[in-house]
Amino acid sequence: MKETSRQYFFSLKQKALERYFGRLNAVQRQAVLHRDGPLLILAGAGSGKTTVLINRIENMILFGNAYHQGDYVPSAQDLALLEGYVNGGALSPQELSRIIAHDAVRPWNVLAITFTNKAAGELRDRLKARLGEDMAADIAASTFHSMCVQILRREGEAIGYGRSFTIYDTDDSLRVIKDCLKQLDISEKVFPPRSILGEIGRAKDNLLNAQGYRQKAGEDYRKKVIASVFELYEKKLKTANAMDFD
Repeated sequence: MKETSRQYFFSLKQKALERYFGRLNAVQRQAVLHRDGPLLILAGAGSGKTTVLINRIENMILFGNAYHQGDYVPSAQDLALLEGYVNGGALSPQELSRIIAHDAVRPWNVLAITFTNKAAGELRDRLKARLGEDMAADIAASTFHSMCVQILRREGEAIGYGRSFTIYDTDDSLRVIKDCLKQLDISEKVFPPRSILGEIGRAKDNLLNAQGYRQKAGEDYRKKVIASVFELYEKKLKTANAMDFD
């Protein structure tokens, strides 16, 4: 086809996608159609962030980067179908995808993370409604903790844990800390277990293991004692095939 025909097809693709995502406002549509590189969206409660996320995933999977790129030129029949859709005709999402998709993302390459189980459930339900159950099932949509647990269940053996490891809650961790203090003959009144657990948690937040914490402790007496508890605590967790949330 001549260059003008390619430009015409590219213009039709953009118009078709603007119509497909016409239920969104202009700013939402801009976010949904963005494909390459990171994108940060800042918006208040009830402003449609989840809607943008759902539609963005749908665009990535069904249409890829069709709005911005693509040298493919369809047959005369497909071009007529696209013209009809742009002018108000009907076309299924699958058929539109077949005609215009460019560099589409596979569902199993999408990771969608949210904060609560309720929000993750809503995310999955809405993806099923938009993409169908089979396609939505291949998308990894969950909470941060749930996804990390899935990864650790699968890959934990690489760091010395069995796949059936236990996750300790705060009460479990405090019980282990108290056992460590007793074993090391350290007074709980001088070194409160909850305080030590908090210090260990902050160390892990800074990506420090027990050995790294001891190196940073230097000659600080309190931190040297906590380092000893930290080391024993980690050994006890490993022996029990257990992890804490941190």
